[in-house]
Parts: sequence; C-alpha cells; structure tokens
Amino acid sequence: MLHLITTILLGIIASSFGVVIFYALKRINQYELIILNIDTTIELIKHQLKMIDDSGHFEADDEVGFFFDELKQLGDELDQLFEITGEVDDEKKEKKEE
Repeated sequence: MLHLITTILLGIIASSFGVVIFYALKRINQYELIILNIDTTIELIKHQLKMIDDSGHFEADDEVGFFFDELKQLGDELDQLFEITGEVDDEKKEKKEE
C-alpha cells in the first residue's frame, strides 16, 4: 500500500514539474523572439543611418552630427547588450557574407 501511494505521489510531482518546465521553455522562446526582433530593428536602423549619411555631411555638421554620434553610440551599446550566440549567430554571419 505504501509503495502505491509513493508511486502515485512521485508521478504527480513529476507531471507537475514537466508542465512547469514546458511553460517556462515556452516563455523563454517568446522572450527570445522579442529580443531577436529588437536586434533586427536595431540593425535596420543602423543600415538606414549609413545610407542617409553615406557622404558624411550630416556627421560633420555640429548639431546634426551630435545626433548621429549619439544614435551610433546607442546602437553599439544595444549591439553589445543583445549578443546572439549559436545558430542565430551563424545565420547572421552567412547573411553578411552574401
């Protein structure tokens, strides 16, 4: 009888842990997608800034240059914050090579 109660109790505990882990992994994947979207947006903004100021006129101007410098600094800080490792990093390297 004690063996049956112990088995049922351990089964319930294991099932509970399984459900908790499933929902935790689901939430982590959602957060990862949010971070990847933010990183993609940052890359797009940096690319557009380079296209706008390809000749360097805005960057050389005092008032507008300050704005561009601050945006570049912010982009660099966000790049360091959202370092991506693993498969996603390999995919980004492949895209840059093309």
